[in-house]
Formats: sequence, structure tokens, C-alpha cells
Amino acid sequence: MKIAIFSFIATTILKIIYITVRWTRINIPKKSEELLLQKQGFVLSLWHNQIPFVIDFTYKFYVKRYGLEVIPMASQSKDGELATRVISHFGMRPKRGSSKRGGASALKALVQDAKKGSISLITPDGPTGPVYTLKPGIIQLASMTGFPILSYYAKYDHYKIVQSWDRTPVPKLFSKAEFFISEPFYVPKLKGNNELEVWRKKFETFMLDQVGISQQEAENLRKEVRQGAETKRKT
Repeated sequence: MKIAIFSFIATTILKIIYITVRWTRINIPKKSEELLLQKQGFVLSLWHNQIPFVIDFTYKFYVKRYGLEVIPMASQSKDGELATRVISHFGMRPKRGSSKRGGASALKALVQDAKKGSISLITPDGPTGPVYTLKPGIIQLASMTGFPILSYYAKYDHYKIVQSWDRTPVPKLFSKAEFFISEPFYVPKLKGNNELEVWRKKFETFMLDQVGISQQEAENLRKEVRQGAETKRKT
């Protein structure tokens, strides 16, 4: 019951905010736009803390404008249930699973969906972090399907930071937003955990570079979050 109430409140607040947001620019490379026009054959990726910034954009841009079926990955936790309920109100059908619970079966299902033409959307540091630490599932998916990854994010001029594990920014009323979509990132067929780890690090750096965050800045934020959690436990 609590999740149903929270999801209704969160959805209502976000929809009101999005009505007032003005999109100023969508930055998309030509090769990435070509993939969108094909309507299949790629994977979408964004950092977990970008979710409030891009839910509305994801639906209006990928689903409505290009007619894509976007399937977000949501964890099997209570937070994942909340996210699933909210996302479902924006025209998308999340698939439940995570790196810890149901990950293998969810990955297999995403591969099957991708090969049928659906576009998988993954937050590779979710569902619980550490923040900006990319987990290997998205690399496995890209390697198994041969599909490139498009990562994307948004910049808002006005927002509030929520003190969550990933310091999620939530847009404010009447904000202006600019959206950025990456060049396609290709992953070769991988053999073994060593190659998987090499490409995991490459794509983590790729996504951090895209949003203008250095590895050191990411580590500093992880440390801040850990210290905050430890202080909270002691009090």
C-alpha cells in the first residue's frame, strides 16, 4: 500500500514538473540518429541518478517520436517496485531483475527482447550502487547481441539534490533542459572475465567522460556517500 501511495505521489509531482520544463536542445550525433531511425539494434544506458531528469524525455523522444519499444531494467527490490510503478505511468514496460537478484534470467530475457526489436534501457550503477560504478550486465548484453550502446543524460538549469545513495538531482518547476546522446559504443564478442572487466572499465570511463565527471570525482562522491551512511548508522 505504501509503495502504491508513494508511486502515485512521485508520478504526480514529476508530471507537474515536466509540464513546466522547456527543452532547449537535443544533441545527437548523426550515427546515433541513424540507429534511432532503424528502430532497433542498440541498447540505451544512463546513470541511475539521471532517472528523474530523463523519464519524460525517454518516453516523448524515443517512444513517441521514433516509435521505439523501450524496456527499462528495474530491480526486484522495494525501490525497484517503486521505480517500476512510476516508469509504467510514462508509457514504458520495465523488466524486473538486477545484478544481485534475478540478474542472469533478466539478462537472458533482455537479449531475447533485443533480438525481437525492443530497446533495452539499463542503469548500470543501479539499483544500489556504488554511484557511478558500472556493473558488467550491460557489457554482457552488448557483447551477446552485437548491438552498440547509446548513453544519454540531461542538464537542467534548476534542480534539487536528494540525499540518496547516488545524490539524485530532481528538476524544479519551470527549468530549462538540454539533452545529450552519445556516439554508438561498440563492444566486441568477449571471452572470459578478464576481457569483460577491460570493457566494463572502458564503458564506465566513456559514460563518466560524457557527463563531465573524472574518475577521481566519482570516487570522491562514493567516499562521501559511504561516510554519510556510516555516520547515519552510528546516530
